[in-house]
Amino acid sequence: MPAIPNNSPGPAATVRPVSPSEPNLWPQSAQKAAWIALAFCLVVLALLVTNYVQSLRSDPLTSPELATLKAELVKNPLDDNLKKSIRLRDLEMRRQLTRHQELGERGGWLLLGGMAFFVLAIKYGYYKKKLARPDKRPIVAVNQAREIRHAMASVGILTALAAGGGWVVSSQSETKIVAPIVVAKAAEKSATAPAAQPEPAKPAAVAAPTTPYPTADEIAKNWPRFRGPGGIANAAYTNFPFTWNVEKGENIAWKTPITTPGANSAVVWDNTVFITGANAKKREVSAYELTSGKILWQKTVETGAPAGTEPPNVMEDSGGFAPSTAVTDGRRVYAIFVTGDLAAFDLQGNPVWTRYLGRPDNSYGHASSLDFYQDRLIVLFDQGDGKGDKSKLLALETATGKTAWESKPRPVPNSWATPITIKVGKRDLIVACGNPWVMAYDAISGSEVWRAKALYGEVTPSPIYSAGLVLAVMDGENLSAIKPDGEGDVTKTQVAWKAEEGLPDITSPVADGEYVYLITSSGALTAYTLATGKKAYSQELELSFKSSPSIVGDRLLLIDEKGVAIWVQTGPKFKELGRCALGEEILASPAFLDGRMVLRGKSNLICVGKN
Repeated sequence: MPAIPNNSPGPAATVRPVSPSEPNLWPQSAQKAAWIALAFCLVVLALLVTNYVQSLRSDPLTSPELATLKAELVKNPLDDNLKKSIRLRDLEMRRQLTRHQELGERGGWLLLGGMAFFVLAIKYGYYKKKLARPDKRPIVAVNQAREIRHAMASVGILTALAAGGGWVVSSQSETKIVAPIVVAKAAEKSATAPAAQPEPAKPAAVAAPTTPYPTADEIAKNWPRFRGPGGIANAAYTNFPFTWNVEKGENIAWKTPITTPGANSAVVWDNTVFITGANAKKREVSAYELTSGKILWQKTVETGAPAGTEPPNVMEDSGGFAPSTAVTDGRRVYAIFVTGDLAAFDLQGNPVWTRYLGRPDNSYGHASSLDFYQDRLIVLFDQGDGKGDKSKLLALETATGKTAWESKPRPVPNSWATPITIKVGKRDLIVACGNPWVMAYDAISGSEVWRAKALYGEVTPSPIYSAGLVLAVMDGENLSAIKPDGEGDVTKTQVAWKAEEGLPDITSPVADGEYVYLITSSGALTAYTLATGKKAYSQELELSFKSSPSIVGDRLLLIDEKGVAIWVQTGPKFKELGRCALGEEILASPAFLDGRMVLRGKSNLICVGKN
């Protein structure tokens, strides 16, 4: 017989029996990743719960500590140190609450991402159908290497996720205020935030003005809005006394008691001075004669809020119920209050129209002042937390109060700055500030022209325009100088320079065309060169300020909370020229007219001028 060949493998060769299918090792890795993701989500959830509990302790509206301090203030209303302690503690708590809210928001997104990863890993690891395939790989080590790679990939993904979480937590250690605080409870919102009335009440019959709006020359001769023409606090006149004595009546033209409290500034048109006042129950607009100080009329503004609507929480030393300065175009005077009530009167005190914008979703009520452009009343109504569509810029017909245009929802939370109108080439722009954007709108149509990401936290100081630059200040963080001739997002292209020292938290800047001057509430005066942003000087005055500074000729005027007026030489070096006392608390900013300077004090309306 022929020999039968021996086809058996030799001892050096080992062949694994062919399996109908090779195990898919991705599900095993996914299972491991799922449990790691679950552990990660539980850790994030625990941190979120801890953060929420801590945020409850940082709410200034429910703080037992602040409640105790305010109760003491009721017993000692003249204790300035106690007032300062309340303001500082309130600001500190609001900053803490802001950080907790931001951490909660980012942590929520992180938790959502972790849960999504967990669900996908569970689905793939436990429920995905395994497909059979022929096995043609004789080396088991290949499968082991693949398993190692898959495990390393899953661990790498989870490591990146954990690193992201660590970045979120570490980023919260900064002291910046990231967003203003909205601490109204959900139940309160639903019960006290009625729908805004679409249109105002029918106007009373009044004589039609000869022209619908004033000329530029008319505006320049008067003081029609907060900080005067353009909102830049530059006096057109210097022919009034720079020294006075209130007690002796020297260079005090008149002093008239104010009947209703408020922290807004006086506005003036021709021979009429206008201020507003309010408390929890009433809102008033008052008119005084510039030459004599005699009260001409005082009118009540009826609220449009539904019965039972609770007024916003306010702090009396921060403006109370009437922080917003009125505006006049010489045809009518317009006033807005913390409650969202808006009204127009003719110059004789006859009501023209009223409008209710709705109870502001704002921790302290509405506080931005009004402006006007031609025959349009400009209302910045920022509110909420910036995540919805509540914030907006409105242009109302000055004659009727009807909406001429309304901007698209502004992506900003509640703010307290006042908008300004500037001319750039042949175009008129309305510039409005709110965290984190400085935004410019076409004054005719209300369409957005440009925006610059230059702000953080609570935006209280109003912007100004000088030497071709928009100057915007955030709460103690930075001063940004923005070139206004861009379009779209100009954050990286139009910000000429930034400054980070001596920045105010309440007062607005002022500029003389060469230098911009800043005064903090604690009394630090700082000057920067407009062309370069280089600091010229910094001077500690050791006084407290809430009134914004002004420029009168070649002098800088600063008025502290106790009514001490300080004259400083403008320019690159600090030089004090003199001081005069006004004899009472001053929170408002002065108005400058031909031969007159009008200041609103806590108790009196004061006119500095020749007797």
